[in-house]
Amino acid sequence: MEYSMVFRVGHSEVGVHGRMRVVSAINRFQDIAGEHVDRLGFGVADLLRGGRTWVLHRMRLVFSRVPGLGEELKIRTWYRPERDLYSLRDFSMEDADGERVVFAESSWVVLDLKRGRPVRLSSAMPRSYDENRAEYFSTGFKEIPESEDHDIAVRFDVRLNDLDINRHVNNARYFEWALEAIPGEVLGSAGPSEVEALFRTPARYGEGIVSQVKKVSDDPAVYLHRLRPEGSKETCAVLRTEWPVGIGPVSGAAAGI
Repeated sequence: MEYSMVFRVGHSEVGVHGRMRVVSAINRFQDIAGEHVDRLGFGVADLLRGGRTWVLHRMRLVFSRVPGLGEELKIRTWYRPERDLYSLRDFSMEDADGERVVFAESSWVVLDLKRGRPVRLSSAMPRSYDENRAEYFSTGFKEIPESEDHDIAVRFDVRLNDLDINRHVNNARYFEWALEAIPGEVLGSAGPSEVEALFRTPARYGEGIVSQVKKVSDDPAVYLHRLRPEGSKETCAVLRTEWPVGIGPVSGAAAGI
């Protein structure tokens, strides 16, 4: 079963050139996913009562163009289980003419907070989960190499304001940290055509997080990102971003921060 909502791109969702930030699109997708599972009876608040919660495992976004301030958009979302462990969820953001401007696919797991391990969906979900699953799906997740080498590294502190209801760093913050390390001339020239992230180890309150980026291709410009706790060999997340010419004149603030 699909779930949908219509909204207008607000002032807080755009950068200095009036185009929607990447993290704003991610937050919109997270919010509609939350509303969907809340309505079906297995939202975060429902799971927390049993010591469990939803955790994003990976997400990939594909941009046809970057929406602008005040633009009316419709988001549709649907899900299905995969191997009784992953809940795959797709999103489609469409303009007033029905043209898709952003597509996203994601993979979620239910985490046992005490054990710190994923649990089987069949043991965690009510009957309504299976009754409302969708059957049409397209998964295009790609391998994201982890590079020890980097061109640029930027450090961030994990603040209380970065945490969500699970007391974990909000998913969108990882994307923000990664994009912040992209060279300014790239951020200032065009929006991304594709952004993908794979999450590994959660960042913790009070840690310093180092955002590393390495350019691996010129045409299109492709960057590999690694987020890691300062002084640690652990990896919080790896990302891949692609920046072609011609998506639209978007500044760094508008494109992804």
